[in-house]
Amino acid sequence: MPPLIEFDHASFRKFDRIVFPDACWTLPAGEHWAVTGSNASGKTTFLEVVAGQWLAVQGKTAYHLSNDEIASVFFSDSQINYGNFYYQQRYHATETDGVVTVRAFLGLQDEALPEVLQALNLFSLLDMEIIKLSNGQFKKMIIVKALLKKPRLLLLDNLFIGLDAQARDYVNETLTRIAGMGTQIIMTAESGQIPAFITHVMEVAHFAVSCICLRAEAEAVPAVRQVKVLPELPEPPAADFDVAVHLNQVTIRYNGRTIIDQVEWLIRRGEKWALTGANGAGKSMLLSLIFADNPQAYANRITIFDRLRGTGESIWDIKDRIGFVSPEMRLYNRRHIACMDYVMEGLQDNPYVRHTISEKESQFAAALFACFSVEDIAKTSFQRVSTGQQNIVLLIRALVKNPPMLILDEPFQGLDAENVALARALLDAYCQDRTLIFVSHCPAELPDGINRNMHL
Repeated sequence: MPPLIEFDHASFRKFDRIVFPDACWTLPAGEHWAVTGSNASGKTTFLEVVAGQWLAVQGKTAYHLSNDEIASVFFSDSQINYGNFYYQQRYHATETDGVVTVRAFLGLQDEALPEVLQALNLFSLLDMEIIKLSNGQFKKMIIVKALLKKPRLLLLDNLFIGLDAQARDYVNETLTRIAGMGTQIIMTAESGQIPAFITHVMEVAHFAVSCICLRAEAEAVPAVRQVKVLPELPEPPAADFDVAVHLNQVTIRYNGRTIIDQVEWLIRRGEKWALTGANGAGKSMLLSLIFADNPQAYANRITIFDRLRGTGESIWDIKDRIGFVSPEMRLYNRRHIACMDYVMEGLQDNPYVRHTISEKESQFAAALFACFSVEDIAKTSFQRVSTGQQNIVLLIRALVKNPPMLILDEPFQGLDAENVALARALLDAYCQDRTLIFVSHCPAELPDGINRNMHL
C-alpha cells in the first residue's frame, strides 16, 4: 500500500516566503504524527501545507487520497468570516440576522443526531447562532464537524486549547479509538503533552523540519527553558476605589435560556481571582458584564469601581481602566494592522478622545516585545503572525495600557511552555498592586499571586 502523502524535495510558498524548503517526508499507512516546536516555528504552517493550503513551488508532492478524505481543525478557524460581525454582537439578543446556527453549520437534520453532540454538551445548543458560542463551545463545534466527516486523515491544530477537562478526556479517548480504526492523525502538540496513540514526532524550527523521531525518543529529550529578565514595569495608577466589581445576584437570560443565575461576586481592590468552570458555564458572559460589552448589565445591580452601572457613567469610563484579553479579540480583528500599531490602539478605548502616546508607553511596549522575543513582528500585520504570537500581542496590548485592573480570559492560548512561564512571572510582578481576574482551564497556568476562585 502506498503512503497517503509523499513530499519529494518539495518547497512551499506561504504569502511572500518559502516554507519547509526541500522537504522529504512520507505518511505511511498506520502512522500518527505530532508536530512540535516553539511559537512561530511553523507547526500550524506544516499542517496547512499538508492540507494543501500552500502549494509546492519546487519538488514533487503526491496525495493518495482525495480532499474529501481529509478533515481539519485549526485554532484560527477560517470557516467563519468574523469580518461580517462585531465583537459585542454576540451579547445582543436581536442582532443575529444572517448568522448560521450550530445545526446549520454542522449540516445536521433533526433525525439521527450523533452521540458526540451529547458527549460534548452541544445538543442543547444546536439552534443557537454560532457567534454566541463561548470559545470552548466553538472549538467543540469544529471538532464535531471534522469527526462527522469520518476522514481517512485528520489534521488537528492546538486541539485541546480552550476545552475543559471533561471535553479534553472525551476527545482524547475518541481520537485513540478512531486512530485504532484506521483514521490517521497529524496534530500539533507541546513536547511534553503528546497523546499515547502518536507513533512519530516531527520537530520544526524556522519553518523547516529540524528533527524526526519515534514518540518514545522524543519524550526522552528534556526540554530546555531559558530564564528571561523582566522589563522595568510602570507604577500602577493611583487607585481611587475600594470595590473593583460587585455583581449583586446577577441573572442573564437569552430566549428563555438562563446563562447566569443569581451570581453574587465581590472583588475588592488589589485582589487576584481565578474564574473557572466548564465550557459554556457563563465565564465569558460574566466578563462581558464587567467590561461593559453586555447591555444586560443595565438590567442587573452591578457596581464597577465603586459606581453602580446606569448612574451616568459611560462604557468608555469603564473600559479605560481595564486591560482586557479574550480569545475572540483575535478572531474579530480582521484588519491588516501592524502588531505594534494594534498594541498602541489599546491605549485609546474611547474612539471620541484622542490619546497622545507618550515616550514611556512606547518604550514599555518595545521592552515587552523584546521580553517575549517578538521584536521582529512589530511592523508585521497582525493577520500574518502565528496564533501564539497574536496572543502575545494581545497580552502586551493589555499591559501597555497600565490599568488598575486586568481581565484575562484564557490569555495563554497557543503559547508554548516557555512563553507561559515567562507570562506567569511577568503577571505576578505586574499585578502586585493591581486587581486581576484570570480565566483558564489549566490550573498550571494560573499566576502564583492568585489566591481566590470563583467557580461557575
